[in-house]
Amino acid sequence: MSNFLSYLIHIRGIVQGVGMRPYIYKTAKAFRLTGFVKNKGSSVEIVISGEQWAIDGFLYELTSNPPPNATIYDISVTPHTKAHFRDFKILHSSQNQQMQDSILPDLAVCEECMEDIRNRQDRRFEYAFTNCTNCGPRYSILKDLPYDRENTSMHCFSMCPQCREEYKNPQDRRFHAQPNCCPVCGPKYSLGNCMGEPMECESPVEKTKQLLKEGKIIAIKGIGGYHLVCNAQDEAAIATLRTRKKRPHKPFAIMAAVVEDVLEICTVSPKEKETLANNQRPIVLLNKKGNALLPEIIAPRLHQYGVMLPYTPLHYFLFEDSLKYLIMTSGNISGMSICYKDEDALTQLSEVADYFLIHNREIMTPIDDSVIRVLGEDVLISRCGRGYAPMSLPLDTPFEILALGGNQKASVCFLHHKRAHISQYLGELNFLDACNEYISVINRLGCLLNANPKFFAHDLHPNFFSTQYGKTLGKKSIAVQHHHAHMAGCMAEHEFCGVGIGIIFDGTGMGTDGTIWGGEFLVGSRGEFKRVGHLECVTLQGADSAIEAPWKCALSYLHTMNENIELYLPNIDKQQLQVIKKALQNNVNCYQSSSMGRFFDCVAALTLHRSQISYEAQAAIELESMVDAAITEEYDFSISETEGGFILRYQSILKGVLEDLKNQQPVSVISAKFHNTISRATVVCACHIREKFNLNSIFLSGGVFENSYLLKNIVFGLTRSDFQVFYNRKVPLNDGGLCFGQGAAAASILEGGAYVPSNSYEDYFRTGQLCLCRNHGNSAKN
Repeated sequence: MSNFLSYLIHIRGIVQGVGMRPYIYKTAKAFRLTGFVKNKGSSVEIVISGEQWAIDGFLYELTSNPPPNATIYDISVTPHTKAHFRDFKILHSSQNQQMQDSILPDLAVCEECMEDIRNRQDRRFEYAFTNCTNCGPRYSILKDLPYDRENTSMHCFSMCPQCREEYKNPQDRRFHAQPNCCPVCGPKYSLGNCMGEPMECESPVEKTKQLLKEGKIIAIKGIGGYHLVCNAQDEAAIATLRTRKKRPHKPFAIMAAVVEDVLEICTVSPKEKETLANNQRPIVLLNKKGNALLPEIIAPRLHQYGVMLPYTPLHYFLFEDSLKYLIMTSGNISGMSICYKDEDALTQLSEVADYFLIHNREIMTPIDDSVIRVLGEDVLISRCGRGYAPMSLPLDTPFEILALGGNQKASVCFLHHKRAHISQYLGELNFLDACNEYISVINRLGCLLNANPKFFAHDLHPNFFSTQYGKTLGKKSIAVQHHHAHMAGCMAEHEFCGVGIGIIFDGTGMGTDGTIWGGEFLVGSRGEFKRVGHLECVTLQGADSAIEAPWKCALSYLHTMNENIELYLPNIDKQQLQVIKKALQNNVNCYQSSSMGRFFDCVAALTLHRSQISYEAQAAIELESMVDAAITEEYDFSISETEGGFILRYQSILKGVLEDLKNQQPVSVISAKFHNTISRATVVCACHIREKFNLNSIFLSGGVFENSYLLKNIVFGLTRSDFQVFYNRKVPLNDGGLCFGQGAAAASILEGGAYVPSNSYEDYFRTGQLCLCRNHGNSAKN
């Protein structure tokens, strides 16, 4: 025994709910080590005792071959007072309120569990809640850390003797699987009518399949909330769902039974196929094939479907020969939060769904499906939800900060223990229930992390709900300009700490001069920036109404160019045109905007006659869908250098568009030429900025870059011009990533000692050169 040594080991990272303790137990036993392992807060604590060679082997295995779903941030190993253990054990968890690190997202059902479900001899045959240490719900059922059954919504389901035996058996893959259950002791599904009244049926799932085949709409309770489900090959059912859900055009997500079925309706690259089938099982945006297997009404006027594969046992049960594709859309009325409480679902969805398939396990945290796009070999997150959230990224700062995001695609970020913890997508903060859920997630995630932020970061816009809510927290506040937050977030994601060029294209965002920005070229770092170029400003009329009615954008651009408005907007009532023209002439409800998103809306309104939209960026998305990728031509453009920086002029571009319209060029050609022009002009402007500031690293961000054709072309052009190009991948390019950028900017400002007291927003609304983000609140001194 004298050669035996003892060590205390702490592991931080995503190490709970991934089978880490069973893995450590088995590995320690394999090396004949003694001691114990236990969860401590959100980390794992180990004490091992044995010979040095065995301890070295154990540590090598631990760091080289951890469980597949685990992510280790760091491991500390310190000598421990020699202790003699007779065996190696898994001990009960203990709290560590100082060290709450990361929370595991929900995972798709694994193939081993699916084999159990398909086996008629297995006691879990066709059981919808089958899971193990490698799969199943995590974040959505979690009430508190450490991750033990009593801290989840499974606490009210007592394990039967057989499940208990599996849970205690080190050789079983359900060893310490916290949601472990079976048909005897676990949750169950029941079927009800549109009022939630129970229906008598032998099998709720079999009855649900029958109803789907009959064209019915079913509200199905899943892992993170309710889906509204119907047969994706039944055009009448889909049309009914659109009417009832008040969603006339926005595309619906499709769930396909297997990858082979996806290949029948979409072109799928190897990387897209891999992403579809990963254990997050996101919705992946895929190019449509030119067949008519599915109704056009699913994704009207678009070139892509959003497709996912089954991720729970129940999903697999719903498919059979005559049901190959299902519509799976969030269980809500458009614009509102996803329903996850049974009573809310029955109230809000009773006029949408014909039937309800409900289970009796409580959902602790609502979470939408994630949305992914693949660009080459890069996987880009467009909506961070189930499987990816909460996301944890390194951000090395000693400051504890809560970043509150924006109003669109809301999310929040806690900077805690030198990591950024980003919440799931929370929707648009224009509805009371969305605002309430936003506050609830802040409280819940903060509690799980045991975070105690001393500062909060928010958008510059004083009317955003997120900004106004921040003012109620009593913390020291830091306002971060919208487009600087996008740039800072991209820099932080790529762990870049220097000075670079930010190209930020989006729809809106308050600038430091009080105007609306959105076509921005910035130079700066995470903590400060200067506006060195932008799309030429135009006077837009109507504020939010111009976003919802793209023809108003087109009219505003045409008005500045003295063009024949009636000629190019023939589908708009002449009286309406005259009202807006007069408002522009008299500067009534008008504002200056450099928004690239509004420029795209203008061209979409002119070419597609898209006068009104029913979902965000609809016109621009439809314009991208019309691109003929074989077209390489461009329109003329010009860039002027002024005291305010480089200005990308819009007149010559728009004149080219109007000339093509006069000549009745196909929309596909005009769209391609417009996209190519913006791409080329962006590269040329970046070259001018490099020459002036001697900078070569470029950071692309903002919602307009959700346009894959534009992003791909600009990245290609910048790379050919020898720039080092970065863009968001893990964090959304759109406003879903805004909170992360706010946090990164605020941390940098605090670290640089640039936190200066200010009592109003007046600092931001100055003419001249743009400046450091400043704070609103008290001194940063602790």
